[in-house]
Parts: sequence; structure tokens; C-alpha cells
Amino acid sequence: MAKYGITPQQGRIIRFLALKNEEAIFQKDIEDFLNIRKSSVSNIIKNMEKTGFIIRSQVPNDARLKRIELTPAGRAIHEDAQLNNLMIEAKMRENLSEQEIEILEMILKKIQSNLEN
Repeated sequence: MAKYGITPQQGRIIRFLALKNEEAIFQKDIEDFLNIRKSSVSNIIKNMEKTGFIIRSQVPNDARLKRIELTPAGRAIHEDAQLNNLMIEAKMRENLSEQEIEILEMILKKIQSNLEN
């Protein structure tokens, strides 16, 4: 994320907003997603708004609520990061057979399950 001049938390917010593109997202949704305090999310959002990655807009029927959306700059970061991830994944899979990939995925799923229990 340093490539884009953003923190990992900001990167996670950008990804979250991009994936929830059709939904109305509010600060509370981001707090729940990141599992961090309201004040921390508020500061992150303010910084992201200053840098032009997100905008906050009022909801017509409730002046207290502000919908959070990606700007074109925020979308560009998400798209570039996705392309980057695809290139990294392709590089990681180089010289691995489909069988080796399946075994690796099975092992990683078991490790994930162990960590969740």
C-alpha cells in the first residue's frame, strides 16, 4: 500500500468499499468490518477524504448519516491493486503443477481451520 501512499487500514477500507460498491456504506459498517473504535475510523476517514480517495455525502432522509463512497482516485487504487495481486498470484504459481496447487490449497485451508478453532 505504500506504493499508493496509503496505510494498510486505508487499503482495506478501499477494498471494502469497492466490493460493496452497490450498497450504502456508513462509518458504522467500516467500524464493524475493521473491528476498531469509532474515533480511529473517524480519523482514517477524514484523512482519506482529505487525500481524495473517498467522499462523504449526506443521506436525504437523515442528516446525521453520511454515506461513504470511493472517488475515481480510490477506484483507480483498487483496480491497480487487483492487477498487482493477479500478477503476484501468477508469479507464485509459476512452475507449480495443478496437483501441487491443489495440495497447497488443501494444506492452507487446514492451517486456517486450525487457527480459527
